[in-house]
Amino acid sequence: MKTTRRTKQCYLTELDVARLEKHAAAPGADARLHDMLDDVLERAVIVDSREIPANVVTMNSQATLVDESSGEHMTWTVVYPPDADFAHGRLNVFSPVGLALLGAKRGEQIRFVPPSGAEKVLKLEKILYQPEASDDFTL
Repeated sequence: MKTTRRTKQCYLTELDVARLEKHAAAPGADARLHDMLDDVLERAVIVDSREIPANVVTMNSQATLVDESSGEHMTWTVVYPPDADFAHGRLNVFSPVGLALLGAKRGEQIRFVPPSGAEKVLKLEKILYQPEASDDFTL
């Protein structure tokens, strides 16, 4: 299986990392989650929740992305696996697009390979809500 490595740096909060590690190590969790998380952590700069820039996607952030080739806009909230509901825009952080989006900055292009196998590129147009920017450190 070909994997696309992204060398772009991302920012994660200490709390998000702790919670992601907990979900990846949960009983019954897919063994691949830990490998996926390791890939993200290799390129991550881990900061205190109060130091995360407001233009960075964190857990429970809601963001609008655009497929510049089709003009399609989509709005997703990055959530932990138990809260995922793709039909309602609640994106599992351990999905290919969820991991690509986590830690990305507004204006950046994110690249990921969905289950269809063809790489997709989306532009992170805006962050509608970021818990840390709203002083909500409990989500």
